Amino acid sequence: MPQQRLLYLDIDRLSASLWHGGTLREEGQFPHDEAGVAAFSEYLARHRGSIFHMLADVSEEGFQVETLPYTQGADRNALLTRKLGQYFFGSPLAAALSYGREKTGRRDEKFLLTALTRPQTFEPWLAALRTAEVQLAGIYSLPLLGTALLAKLSPARERCLLVTITRGGIRQSFFENGQLKFSRLTMMTATGTAEIAASCAAEAAKIHQYLLGQRLLARGVPLPVIALVHPAQTGTFLEYCKNMEELQVTLIDLHAACKAFKLKTLPQDSRCESLHLHLLAQNPPGVQLAPPPERRFYRLWQIRSWLLKGGALALLGCLLIAGREMVGIMESRSATDGLLQQAEADMRKYQAIQETFPPMPTSTDNLRAVINRFDDLEKRSTRVEPLYLLISHALEATPVIDIERIQWQLSANPDEGLKTQSDPRQASPAAPSSPVPPASGNAMNEIAIVHGLLPASMAADQRGQLGTVNAFAEALRKDPSLKVAIQRMPFDVESGKSLKSSSETEQAAAQLKFVIHLSRKL
Repeated sequence: MPQQRLLYLDIDRLSASLWHGGTLREEGQFPHDEAGVAAFSEYLARHRGSIFHMLADVSEEGFQVETLPYTQGADRNALLTRKLGQYFFGSPLAAALSYGREKTGRRDEKFLLTALTRPQTFEPWLAALRTAEVQLAGIYSLPLLGTALLAKLSPARERCLLVTITRGGIRQSFFENGQLKFSRLTMMTATGTAEIAASCAAEAAKIHQYLLGQRLLARGVPLPVIALVHPAQTGTFLEYCKNMEELQVTLIDLHAACKAFKLKTLPQDSRCESLHLHLLAQNPPGVQLAPPPERRFYRLWQIRSWLLKGGALALLGCLLIAGREMVGIMESRSATDGLLQQAEADMRKYQAIQETFPPMPTSTDNLRAVINRFDDLEKRSTRVEPLYLLISHALEATPVIDIERIQWQLSANPDEGLKTQSDPRQASPAAPSSPVPPASGNAMNEIAIVHGLLPASMAADQRGQLGTVNAFAEALRKDPSLKVAIQRMPFDVESGKSLKSSSETEQAAAQLKFVIHLSRKL
């Protein structure tokens, strides 16, 4: 963190002090002349890395309380800039302090417009600051620090007059409900304690008359006066600053006030510029009077500081994430080692158990292959009832037929068991079928070879035998998924066969058998 150096400017000179941990150490005084400005430039060159605050205690200042319509953003800035130009034309050292919005009506916003009306007094010192490129945090008016003094040293009052003695003279600041209304600095040539006390009493009486004339104070209402006095000079001030009907004077121990604000460098007399400088370093006011160009290098320092802090926070976050990930990796490695050790122990137990088993007739791989094959066959197996049910429906259509037997099987070849085909509706008889490889490795077919019998009464009626078998086959073909082939008729219908006598026909009457081949893809 850069060191903080405080500049105190009055009508006679500029003084510079180092503030550190509640201690003020004066480092130089520079008069208002060319030699003083040159010495100040050399001082700045030695302390370019410090942050400077300038406290102005001059009589050329203005205060104006104004109520303005409530605005925001660029409109607000334009309105305040115009008002400051109207009241303090030609002075860039001006600012507006917001006192909040009114509670009734349009709820306008109340401002204290303040400025240092003689910028020529500041220009040589500001030029030296710009040339040295130092970080100027701001220019502050001494009355703006009175709010912090009253908030801690005196109970809340509706109106009061704060009197402080500085190197520049007697400073009197009027406050209403804790808000600064105006301030006045009276030049003081006296050096004796009694003369200073008498001047304070006289100036307080003048301010009382001014407040009555401005109607800021009602007649007959006493004005509380709070004065900061060195404890060794309290008796003298009590002789001259007595309570009257118009004024109620309260003297506050300056050393006690310094200790209340943790200032370790106690003043030697009633001058309290050291207390104001300490307040400025400890808690600067919310408004300052320096224009943006004068604070350019301070803004650059702030941006650099924010970037460094942001980078440090990002680095810290990355380190924390990396540490968390490292802890997670270590825990994962530890858990992995434990699991590996447990797996090895389980494997040893498993092998020990395996050694107790009787020897197997085949290898484990062969047994696994058999089991897999069995599971595959189990999945592709089907029931015979659906096919038998179709045959039963066909028998209902041809009740004269009897079933001798049915050969049922599963095969990848849909023509399995089909030897000859004797369907008279075909163009030519089919040759004996040979096994046909399946369309795919997983396709299975349900095959049934039906051996049927015709009644003996139909032995002499070959046309009837042929019609009955064909009717049975047509009844089976009603199911489109069923492939039907007549494998053998009760008699020979092929050309080239020899004719038989009636005696042979009678011998074969008892054997009117036919065979039908059925297949269906599963």
